[in-house]
Amino acid sequence: MDYVITQDPNLDVIWQVSSFAEHPCHREVMMTPLVVPLTDTDGDGLVGGNDARAVVFTTFCGNDYHQDGMVRAVAGDGSAVLWTASETAYRVQPDAALAAGDIDGDGWPEIVGVHEDGRLIAFDHEGNGIWQSASNVPDGGERGAPFLADLDGDGSVEILFGNQIYDAQGLLVGEGAHGRGANASRQDFPTSIAADVDLDGTQEVVVGNALYSREGNSLWFNGEPDGFPAVGNFDSDPEAEIVVVFTGQVRVQDTNGTVIAGPVTLPGTGSGGPPTVADFDGDGSPEIGVASLAYYTMFDSDLSVLWSNPTVDLSSSITGSSAFDFDADGSSEVVYADEHDVWVWHGATGDLVFQGSGHASGTHLEYPVVAQVTGDGAPEIVVASNHLIDPGWNGITVLADSGRTWMPTRAVWNQHAFMPTHVGDDLSIPTNPTMPWLQGQGFRQNEVTTTPGVAAADLSVELHARCPDGSGERLRLRASNAGSVPAGAFDVVATDAVSGNLLGTKSLTGLSAGTLGSPFDIQLGSLALGATVFVTIDLDGDVVECDTDNNAIQVDP
Repeated sequence: MDYVITQDPNLDVIWQVSSFAEHPCHREVMMTPLVVPLTDTDGDGLVGGNDARAVVFTTFCGNDYHQDGMVRAVAGDGSAVLWTASETAYRVQPDAALAAGDIDGDGWPEIVGVHEDGRLIAFDHEGNGIWQSASNVPDGGERGAPFLADLDGDGSVEILFGNQIYDAQGLLVGEGAHGRGANASRQDFPTSIAADVDLDGTQEVVVGNALYSREGNSLWFNGEPDGFPAVGNFDSDPEAEIVVVFTGQVRVQDTNGTVIAGPVTLPGTGSGGPPTVADFDGDGSPEIGVASLAYYTMFDSDLSVLWSNPTVDLSSSITGSSAFDFDADGSSEVVYADEHDVWVWHGATGDLVFQGSGHASGTHLEYPVVAQVTGDGAPEIVVASNHLIDPGWNGITVLADSGRTWMPTRAVWNQHAFMPTHVGDDLSIPTNPTMPWLQGQGFRQNEVTTTPGVAAADLSVELHARCPDGSGERLRLRASNAGSVPAGAFDVVATDAVSGNLLGTKSLTGLSAGTLGSPFDIQLGSLALGATVFVTIDLDGDVVECDTDNNAIQVDP
């Protein structure tokens, strides 16, 4: 049977940080949080996949999201604020995105943002400012998102911001002449990306209406309006196509910029946010999720509408979203937050899976991310909130399902335009990354780190005693779950080994991962006297397991 997400309508708050001892007024967050390693907790002298994670984000005071932002880092378990970049010289644009990666090759991550004066700024892993660019980011575009990539595969990381390309020290090395990867109606939020669109071995800078080289030279310009870009493979060739959201519309462009689908108007009104690309319906091809002012809409690859759910984003209508296959069934779910709620929808149908009520945001480009944050193996959803419009949550909230049944994922989300192929667990930036669409991965989607469709529960049953009980017998048994995720409700069944007749049943409500349950009895009655008995756990297959060969034992007289 297929593994099914536990139908729990509410998300549990795992932890929440909404107040700070240092600069307490700076407690509002309206940008996409990062999940990254910052400290060497395993003692090997570097940061890597075995080190505890941190959540990194920018805070602002009151309703002043235009300046005076402070970057903060909080431990992944929510236990402590690791640091706050509070020095006046290091204040940043509060609603601009951050990006994290080892840009200088020293084995430690850096964090890149936008200084409040409009220049790029880099911090080390302890929150110290290390450089500011001499050049300003594109005029009026200081609220966008940096992107880290090794464009030419030479081992040196470039920083993209809009139509600009910087080296790892913040020196401007190229600037394109056309789009900046921003919705044509919201040019202050550029989100350019890097991808090897034509698979020639060199990544290009992708904006809504052009491709640029590392030097900023135009590889093509199609004359269309600029927009928020995303990449995926929407046809039969291996090269990428480019999704563009602009002025309330969406289109798909081929590798050379030719428009091959659309433009299609987004349902409702509004500008439209950065698109998310993933296989949302399990058909082996990607779909496109886009938020707007009053709806979140799922488009097929030909831009026909699969479903559209009502939302509330009157403030900006340019929010993003993320994707994750929580049940590893091959169909990803949508994770989205509007002004009031955090939503998880089935990608294929739009049906509600989970809802987190209490969230509040004035909304700009931000969206919730999915990553392993607390270190228990299961993923969490990390949400940024603020009181800009309405009361509710503020700061950072980490959410999960109450049963903790979600499939494992990576412990990293390093930038707004996240692609799992473009960053290592140690925050190294790959020299020649495999493009995500060649591995069946999406855009703004984290990956399942176990084999899709294979459950991580592993149930078995052991005999403690076979005892006389009046005129019959009873068995004393214990169930165990050696798997890495909890098991839901299941039955333990005793049958006659010869006739197959049912002798007794015990229903159990579930069993946590890696645990041995309490003893329980099954009454067998007089029919079991002298009989060999088979005891089977989860005979009906209600729990998907990685090994069902250990589900039955034989109990001799």
